[in-house]
Amino acid sequence: MNPTAEIPGSEEPIVRGAADTASLGMAFILEVRPDGTRRFAFAGPRCLGLNGVTGQAVMADADLLFDMILPEHRDAFDASEAAARKALTAFDIEVAMRRPDGQVRWQRFAALPRPQPDGAVFWDGLQLDVTERRAMAEELSEQRRRLEMAVEATGLGFWEWDLANDKVSWSERNRQLFGLAPGEPVSVARYLELVHPDDMEAVRAAFASAAEQPAGGDYSQEHRIVTPAGETRWLLTHGRVTTDATGKTRLVVGTTLDITARKASEERRNLLMGELAHRAKNGIAVVMAIVAQTAKGQETVEGYSELLMARLQAMANAQDLVTASGGRPVPLSDVIGKAVAPFGASQFELDPDLDAVNLRGDMAIGMGLLLYEMATNAAKYGALSSRAGRVVIKTEPAGEARAAFRWQEAGGPEVKLSNRPGFGTRLLNQVLRGQGGEVKFDFHPQGFNARVEFPTVR
Repeated sequence: MNPTAEIPGSEEPIVRGAADTASLGMAFILEVRPDGTRRFAFAGPRCLGLNGVTGQAVMADADLLFDMILPEHRDAFDASEAAARKALTAFDIEVAMRRPDGQVRWQRFAALPRPQPDGAVFWDGLQLDVTERRAMAEELSEQRRRLEMAVEATGLGFWEWDLANDKVSWSERNRQLFGLAPGEPVSVARYLELVHPDDMEAVRAAFASAAEQPAGGDYSQEHRIVTPAGETRWLLTHGRVTTDATGKTRLVVGTTLDITARKASEERRNLLMGELAHRAKNGIAVVMAIVAQTAKGQETVEGYSELLMARLQAMANAQDLVTASGGRPVPLSDVIGKAVAPFGASQFELDPDLDAVNLRGDMAIGMGLLLYEMATNAAKYGALSSRAGRVVIKTEPAGEARAAFRWQEAGGPEVKLSNRPGFGTRLLNQVLRGQGGEVKFDFHPQGFNARVEFPTVR
């Protein structure tokens, strides 16, 4: 049987040319009549290997081949075929087919129309087995999916920029990091819109430096973004730039990691280090003042040493409260308790409202030292030097975010005003004033008293 003899207007070399592609697939010519009937005018020798039936059988009954298409693919095949017939454009589709031996294989049908004078259309085409190719593509897709899952399990987002085709691909995790919705389209322009304006130049410079290397290079950049919701985040971007043989940048791939928490921790640590340095500086200044002022008026080394150690111990006791608080506010009542404990509690009357007053840690040390100094003076010269003497410490009104208390002595010897400033007065200038505190001393003959006002915290 010579199939070309039945094809008006066909040229045998064309058919033979198609048949010569048998090593690639099955060449075919499908005739479709105006009434929609169709038959294979030619089916190449590869028909048996591809479909499990001979070309002669298919030319005798076209449905023998088309009925092999799996039901779930039939609608897509029919729709694609109808569209190609209507527009007389190329027909190209991949479908799964079940061979007579039960094997399911993926086949690609591609054909071009050749209209005839009588209204029929010859479709010159090729059938290719694409099962292995599709399996490989699915395997690659699965490997990519697993890779993305593994990458995202570490908290990383994955991204790719194909410069040749100006195409940007982001994993869903990467979209999440930038605050984008699942599946939201992305582009280089969209990415740059999200980069914090203050970090834009650094981001561009990092990429440019890697792209300028002859064989491409890696870059790493920490920068901020502003999500569509207005949230500022810190991201760590690692990128690799690849180039072609001419040195032209072709592809950039990389990962993104959210480092917002780490940056916040670093900021807190820096603030803490600054605060510690500030407190240490203040502490050194106080110690220097204590050493210098204690030496004044002391006639013996033993007396100097005893008084110095007592004052340093009062400072250390206040520091213990600050350390125990873990950076939280320190109750004023605890500072008072530590400062006056060496002098006995029986001669002190403490206002219960003092329990509600809190100090900043940096003020607690100076406050403890000041209270200790006033108690020491009271024991030497004031109310605590007499069994009948009393010291009342009570709260007083103060401005917003401030607190005040009064130290008032009674029952001791008559107070004589001294023109020489004492250690407590000098201590005020070294400690409390720099922390926003204020102390006013009053030397009444009936008993020394002082008003101490300072910033408070909740």
